[in-house]
Amino acid sequence: MAEEKKRQRQRQHDKKKDVELGPLGKKKGKIIKSVNAGNMVAVLSGMEIMYVIKLNGAYQCFIHPFDSEEGRHKAWDINERNTAMLDNLYSAADSLFEIRFSKEMNLMGVMVAAERGIIAFLDMTGNLPAQDMDFMDWQGQENSKQEDSKKDEDVSI
Repeated sequence: MAEEKKRQRQRQHDKKKDVELGPLGKKKGKIIKSVNAGNMVAVLSGMEIMYVIKLNGAYQCFIHPFDSEEGRHKAWDINERNTAMLDNLYSAADSLFEIRFSKEMNLMGVMVAAERGIIAFLDMTGNLPAQDMDFMDWQGQENSKQEDSKKDEDVSI
């Protein structure tokens, strides 16, 4: 019995280190409701991701390209105008995710864990945004398609 209680305490302790991630519906009010509840929201648009959190009396936004170390930070006062602006972000987003975490956790660690989860989820569902395409490479792709069709013609019996 003592061993079971020890395992339960360990599970509760480990739960404090978890980052929970889930899709957030693209509806007005969802972002602000989640942020006001103490969660972080990931807003995906193209190949960029913006994490929004309410911290130190302001809306803190960390923005960067997928799977990149580079990024930028913006902070907005919590007022009616900025709340309305953040509340309307859903309309410009490709996807929204709610991130729940323990407040003792390191924010950068939370964002890294969440991003890995988001990329895995999008990849698994076939919704991972495409990398920037090299528009000059289309000629190379066309040439290889023509060569493949010529090979098919030569092989026919």
